[in-house]
Amino acid sequence: MPRIDYFFAVTSCRPSKASLVAFILAVMICVSVLLPTQAFAESNPRYASIVMDADTGIILHQRYADKKLHPASLTKVMTLLMVFEALDRGKLRLNDRVRISEHAASMVPSKLDLPVGSSIRVQDAINALVTKSANDVAVALAEHIGGTEPIFAQMMTRKAQSIGMSQTLFRNASGLHDPAQITTARDMAKMARYVINNYPEYYRYYAQASFTYQGHTYRNHNRLMSSYDGMDGMKTGYIQASGFNLIASAVRNNRRVIGVVFGGRTAQSRNTHMASLLDTAFGKLNEIRVAGAQVPLPPRKPGILTAMAALDKAEQTAPALEDVQSGLQKWASVNTSFEDKFSALLGEGDYDPASRRRIETGLIAIAAYRGETTDALLQQNAPKQNVRTASYSPASWGVQIGAFESRAATDKALHRALKQIPGPYAAAANPVIAPLKTDEGWLFRARLGGFTKEDAEKLCGYLHECLPVALR
Repeated sequence: MPRIDYFFAVTSCRPSKASLVAFILAVMICVSVLLPTQAFAESNPRYASIVMDADTGIILHQRYADKKLHPASLTKVMTLLMVFEALDRGKLRLNDRVRISEHAASMVPSKLDLPVGSSIRVQDAINALVTKSANDVAVALAEHIGGTEPIFAQMMTRKAQSIGMSQTLFRNASGLHDPAQITTARDMAKMARYVINNYPEYYRYYAQASFTYQGHTYRNHNRLMSSYDGMDGMKTGYIQASGFNLIASAVRNNRRVIGVVFGGRTAQSRNTHMASLLDTAFGKLNEIRVAGAQVPLPPRKPGILTAMAALDKAEQTAPALEDVQSGLQKWASVNTSFEDKFSALLGEGDYDPASRRRIETGLIAIAAYRGETTDALLQQNAPKQNVRTASYSPASWGVQIGAFESRAATDKALHRALKQIPGPYAAAANPVIAPLKTDEGWLFRARLGGFTKEDAEKLCGYLHECLPVALR
């Protein structure tokens, strides 16, 4: 390969102005072809992106994912999350009516432009936020739940912190610009994943293509949803300070990904970029191995009991983890060749309807899959032990505190987390390590289980990196 200066040497004289211009143009073309995404990102200070596997939490792509930016109307996903939570707890009903105050009516577009003193059903309000991104309705919901919009914004921020959105601060319910209202692409992905996993019955609203209210039909601003195969939500956003933002979620071959893009220069360029990121992410998912037909069990360590939990029937029983904190210390000394005994492992160790099995090891926990008994799995490679049994609880929750490339680092993270949380939480915690085989090697998810949903959310308030997860 000739050196670059050979381009000029062939003339046996100093380069002409025309040849110099031609060379510069050639270099510019090469750079634009080879590094389009990088060039776009580096020239746009508002740009950030991330793509996450919704099932496992694995990050499939990230660029400036922790840069602090303005969420714009992506804020309304948290507003709706608060609505879904109130509905779930019985504090709100879909047929309840929400009053439009003078403050709500004063919001700038996008809005339904409802008059002061009028009201709107909660269900219609949800549709108005999803499709029209109505600022007046967002404020009305905030006032209905929180009393005032500022109080509701504080509630939003507390909720964000409780689910691991450590870099997010909300100042209003609409996403209209406030210099102090900031977030990151990573936090927005966490928020979307929380909604999808915890409120699937309400997430379906995000698939709404249009919404008709009082004779007017409003099309969903998320135009990519109608053209991208498998996309079923979530939310667009735009203010001048942020550029064109988008959270998107799509499913292909029973695998769901969540994408977040900040700072698009136009809605179309943002959508095109998102589609490209999602396409690449789905390709990467094919490289991640999930639970397969044969998963050999390792020898069981003395003093470490294997916990089993039936996926489909609550009446099925399973061995429970005992003495897990002392077991963690023993786990650190297990021979490193142990990881090679697994042919495939499932994501976070959570329920996967496609493979019909859950694998939580940490101290190894392998749930039975349809057609094979838990006893058969236990006896396959393990000596007989007397263990106490407990029914699988569909309400079992935990927190995930990180993913690491070695078990030693995972152990340290779990021990550190146990020291950071209050004594009652530490006493109740079941440390769990959930490994995953990927194309680039092993990942080890560090988790603390044994909590209710409410306690898991509270627990994240004591930990810097934390995400509540349902262990089912």
